[in-house]
Amino acid sequence: MIDFNELPIRSLEDYDKLFELINKNVIDEQTVYTLKTFLGLNCSRIVIEYPYNDKDFLSTYYCYYSQKFRGFQKKCYRLHIMGESDEYYGYIILRPTVKGTRLGTAYISPVALVDEEAYLMLAGFEAHIMDNKQEIMCFPWMKQEVDISVCAHVAAWTILRYYGTKYHNYADTTMGAVSQKIKTDMGRKTPSNGLTPVQIADLFQEYGFSPIIRGGMKDKNNQFLDEMTAYIESGIPIVGFISPKQHAVSIVGHGKINYGLLDDSDSISKLKDDETGIILHSKLISSLYVMEDNYFAYRKVSKELPTSNSDVDYNLYEIKFAVIPLYEKMQLVYNEVYERYISLVESHTMDWEEIKVSRIYMTSANSLKREAGRNNEMCDELKTIILRLNMSKFVWCIDIAGTDNYKKNLTSGRIIIDSTCSTYEKEPWFLMHDEHQIRYYDEDENENFIIECKIKPYTIYTNNLKRV
Repeated sequence: MIDFNELPIRSLEDYDKLFELINKNVIDEQTVYTLKTFLGLNCSRIVIEYPYNDKDFLSTYYCYYSQKFRGFQKKCYRLHIMGESDEYYGYIILRPTVKGTRLGTAYISPVALVDEEAYLMLAGFEAHIMDNKQEIMCFPWMKQEVDISVCAHVAAWTILRYYGTKYHNYADTTMGAVSQKIKTDMGRKTPSNGLTPVQIADLFQEYGFSPIIRGGMKDKNNQFLDEMTAYIESGIPIVGFISPKQHAVSIVGHGKINYGLLDDSDSISKLKDDETGIILHSKLISSLYVMEDNYFAYRKVSKELPTSNSDVDYNLYEIKFAVIPLYEKMQLVYNEVYERYISLVESHTMDWEEIKVSRIYMTSANSLKREAGRNNEMCDELKTIILRLNMSKFVWCIDIAGTDNYKKNLTSGRIIIDSTCSTYEKEPWFLMHDEHQIRYYDEDENENFIIECKIKPYTIYTNNLKRV
């Protein structure tokens, strides 16, 4: 029989009562410290479920723990986290592993953990408490098991579980399967001594992605951060490798957008490209959010040096490499899109504003069309063209606005780019517009068209990330 016990949380000391309710081989001081530190009094009640068969722990149990002379049990505990007014925040698995690794998978809403403005990738995960089904909008998290899975395994697993849950065309997987699929030319897979970006890229290929590796170059203009932010804006999670800590995390969102920088002329002068007047949207973002197995879910990593109050003990400039799992038909990458955009601006083909705050991102054509159909501020001519235009499954977009419009979340220009174009294709445009004309390419007619019309600013596309 499955037992359920309740533990009210009225003070941080109430977490210590978990030692009385949970087998000593499944809980330790570090587990309780983590719950106190990160959930704290945002949790009002814990429902303790036992036994629970966690598929990720079972997958590592059969390929690793079952081979040990000292026996490990298979049954886990599941902690259901409740908030005020019995709001369901999600659950955390406690597994019977060695001390310091007993926190297992966790599916926790960022509402319970993030206390400031953030933009995150979230998927819907289900949990059943007896006959009561709950949905958790979250990004999966797990603590590494050290021998069979280290930080890079976990970072890759979080991304694969996210894709496998959110999108039907990606297979779900387990940590055991991930550990077995890792390619190694330097000896055994377990105990693992860590993974390289190349190994993670190879792993993503095993699951049907077309990954790219970025970073490793001297970067005076922070172009690496701009590129990572563009992929995050695209709703594509990233495995980031941190040096010199030799650590890996999954990057799943970004922090507050500092619109105030656009109010100051000195800031604008520093941010903009002198030749084109372009200010990248990424320059207004000073933090990214990571799933950090050394701490907990949704930790903020800032550009500034870490302090005692920081979420983590490193900053964004310590992320030296990134592995980005692209869809197999996404050929154009960020750098190529940005270079073409600069050339287009320099050609003066379109009459965009002198200061061009530019947000570069990728999305599906279906999602872009759906949002265009719902956008009551978009003019009918532009809306009709976007809805009827034949496009590739995924497209790059650039939303372009002056500072005043951008601060209102409005765009006065947009470029839609074929993500399947070859690297050397000079004209990858599906559509571009300013406030006076629309230029688009009709693939069925194999012809370019220009329509003169007045286009008022309209709300930018924000469907890839959820604001919390």
